[in-house]
Amino acid sequence: FPYTTLFRSEKLEAVLAADGSYKIKKFRRAGSLEKGTSNRPRAGKPVDADVGVYFEVDDPNDFDVGALQTLIKELLAAAYPQKSAGDFEEGARTFGVVFQGSGLEVDLVPIVSLDAEANYGLQYSRTGDCIKTSVKVHVDHYREHAGRDPLLASSLRLAKRWRYWQELDGIQSFHLELMLSYLIDRDGTAPSLEEGLRRLFLFVMRDLATGVAFDDADASRFSDPLVIVDPANEDNNVTARVSSEEREAFVDSARAAYETLSWAQGLPGKGETIAAWKELFGENFSID
Repeated sequence: FPYTTLFRSEKLEAVLAADGSYKIKKFRRAGSLEKGTSNRPRAGKPVDADVGVYFEVDDPNDFDVGALQTLIKELLAAAYPQKSAGDFEEGARTFGVVFQGSGLEVDLVPIVSLDAEANYGLQYSRTGDCIKTSVKVHVDHYREHAGRDPLLASSLRLAKRWRYWQELDGIQSFHLELMLSYLIDRDGTAPSLEEGLRRLFLFVMRDLATGVAFDDADASRFSDPLVIVDPANEDNNVTARVSSEEREAFVDSARAAYETLSWAQGLPGKGETIAAWKELFGENFSID
């Protein structure tokens, strides 16, 4: 999806340079579009494009993050004067820009750079708390696992579709991506798309309580209902905001999905099998 033709960083850089308050070190594209794992846009739901905006500040631990957040919104309005106020949305850690008619919504993630290459940075919320993160590490982590398992992208797209159809709150695409990547490390390449999904659902219903961690990170350090350790920061649980109720709904849905897929394997006809899969992935699901 050519979202770089719709969101041009040069516009934001130009108005920021004119303002002079902060210096942008780098724009880093992130998320599903950069990784090639986006599903087709649904009616009324635009495609999300995530862009990390790395800022240079004198002291990353002592600056006015509120002023930076206010400035970004003002700069976006200056960079896109044709857009209405309703086209800019403020989240906990992002600023969204909606491009009407294009099916695209760009989420800008302000990050205070921690190194010369803008590989790592501090991502702040509006309450002032921050986490160390790395867009580069996240993208490289996905690509390394996708290089080992060619079914990772397809498995993730279906898992995201399942999450949407089952209306699972709290569970994000990044969480599903990290679970699938963890299973590649633990079990190797998925033998098929169907088996890759079945082992994801089986993991969620049986082993999710042990958490997900990579390399030498320790998931047992955290006491949150759901623990998935950030591959870019072993001190960060990326699922810290998932509630106990959301986790239980996730586990229950995974159990039902595993049982449905297992049952569908024994059905005699393709039409019956597709009908079973539609229970998980929606009425417009099809096998080409």
